[in-house]
Amino acid sequence: MNAHERVIKTLNHEEPDRVPLFCQAIMPGFERNLIKYWGNEYKHDERYVLYFSDYNLHRKLGFDLCWGFGVVPAKLPRNFLKDNPTPQLDDPNKIIDIDGRVYLRNPEFNVPWYYENYITTEEMADYFYDRYYSIEWEENSNFIPKLNKTLSKYPLDEIVPCTHINSILEPIWEGLGLSLFTKLLRKKRSKLKKYIDLRTKISVKGAKVLAETDFDVFFLCDDTAFKNRTMINPKDHRELIIPAYKKILHELNKAGKYAIFHSDGYTEPYFDGLIEAGFKGVESLEPMAGMNLKHLKDTYGDKLCLIGNIDVSKLLPFGTTDEVTQSVKKCIKDAGEGGGYMLSACTDITNACKLENIFTMISATKKYGKYPLKL
Repeated sequence: MNAHERVIKTLNHEEPDRVPLFCQAIMPGFERNLIKYWGNEYKHDERYVLYFSDYNLHRKLGFDLCWGFGVVPAKLPRNFLKDNPTPQLDDPNKIIDIDGRVYLRNPEFNVPWYYENYITTEEMADYFYDRYYSIEWEENSNFIPKLNKTLSKYPLDEIVPCTHINSILEPIWEGLGLSLFTKLLRKKRSKLKKYIDLRTKISVKGAKVLAETDFDVFFLCDDTAFKNRTMINPKDHRELIIPAYKKILHELNKAGKYAIFHSDGYTEPYFDGLIEAGFKGVESLEPMAGMNLKHLKDTYGDKLCLIGNIDVSKLLPFGTTDEVTQSVKKCIKDAGEGGGYMLSACTDITNACKLENIFTMISATKKYGKYPLKL
């Protein structure tokens, strides 16, 4: 069975030949160590490059599905940002995006990292949302024929790429900061809902474009939880965010696509809403945040494909290979029966992770994750 067949069967809650392996991303330090370890054994293959997304390392490691491909399905009108630039900071390494988020350029990474919120008042928030989100964005569909032609030649038998849907809540709270965000949630809910609705309109427009691509699997990454608790009350999340997700996913689901929700932290209280919205899977199931995989399988396993649950906080950086093997076996035993589970590290493969532990996670999954399971 090839990677694409394995992934789709699992998302359909059917047993493939073995439990699939998923990878969010590989951090640069780990990547350098990996390439050095492989030496001449590593050969780069252009067939596994989609524009700026390179899947060669993920493929050689043995993953079946991974993040990587980013598209811009909806955009501000041409020259709009030139005429309406975001504020400039004194530090040239810091940039402000249209959500009011400050990003820090880091020479080690290809993209800048979120640093802090720029918006500190309601007036600033109104300025950003009125200026950048109240206008009509354009559908950016010109790339689709070329992209689909490229995808038709991509060898899905070894690793499946996916793409991303515009998030809703994460960019709002990151731009406002948690203090102002919480204030609006409690005292000026209608204003916060306005921001959500404006973002949703853009995201729906983008989802219509994405539905025309030949990608099968999509991720909506919206980090909205802490360790052992959600970021906002699940009731508020159900009332404010789930309707937005539902509108976005409607465009993908009617095209027969698979949408997966990602957030670190303790996300279980959101699950009923995510199911209602139309998600087919949920990831990252962070064990150190209180995500109990067996309980999740027993409770939601027939409705959501579960992805993740291998700890990156302690196990993969500091654990032994025997401990990694036991963790893999436990995850497969807890969630693998009947399909509907993909094993993965619960976040990116970080620079701190040991090479031997990642190799062990992958090899143990392929050894003990064969169907029918015999654990």
